Amino acid sequence: MGFDSPVHWIIVIGVIALLFGGSRVGNLMGEVGKGIKAFKQNVSDHDPAKPAEPINQPAPQVQTRVVDGAPPAETVVRQPDPVSASDQTRL
Repeated sequence: MGFDSPVHWIIVIGVIALLFGGSRVGNLMGEVGKGIKAFKQNVSDHDPAKPAEPINQPAPQVQTRVVDGAPPAETVVRQPDPVSASDQTRL
C-alpha cells in the first residue's frame, strides 16, 4: 500500500490544503506557473543556430630567464618497486 491509490493522493492533498490553506496553495501554484512560462520563453528566445562569438584575448606573455653557469636540469626516472603476492592481498 503505497501512494499508488488515488485515495491516498486525495488524502495527502487534503492535508496540504488544511495545513497551508487554499489561498496559499493557489498562490504557490500561480507562482510555479509563472516560473514555467518564463523558463519556456527564455528557452524559445535562445537561437541555437547562432554560435556564440569567441573571446579574442591575447595570450599572456611568458618570460624565461637563462642563468649562465647553471647546469641543465636532470630528469630522474625511477622504476617502481615490485609488488609481492602478500602485498596484493591487502588491497
